[in-house]
Amino acid sequence: MKKTRNGLRRYSREFKIAAVRRVVEGEVASEVARDLGLSYQVLWRWVKQGEKGEDQLHEWGRPKRNESGVASETNPQRRIAELERLVGRQEMEIRFLDRALRRIEELRQRKNGDGGGASSKG
Repeated sequence: MKKTRNGLRRYSREFKIAAVRRVVEGEVASEVARDLGLSYQVLWRWVKQGEKGEDQLHEWGRPKRNESGVASETNPQRRIAELERLVGRQEMEIRFLDRALRRIEELRQRKNGDGGGASSKG
């Protein structure tokens, strides 16, 4: 943690990511905030930003913007790693949803008895 000229506290990106991970992994947010000396609102804002990707948890202040208005990534390796994590999460979600869909289809077939399609009014 560093302090700005006006006395506000500033936390490193790594600190923010570690705090968010504790909440995401199941710890109670208010207890994590108390343990780290943060306000609950600050931690919760970080958690919400982290849901959009770890790249949203900036080091100090706001990210620099390029001519197109998009935040520029100063470290391409960091960006690649973040995108690889995002792809991994999406793959896990797809597998989960695929299994859930299969279970629903199995239940629907058992409910209809012969495995045929359900009839409609008509």
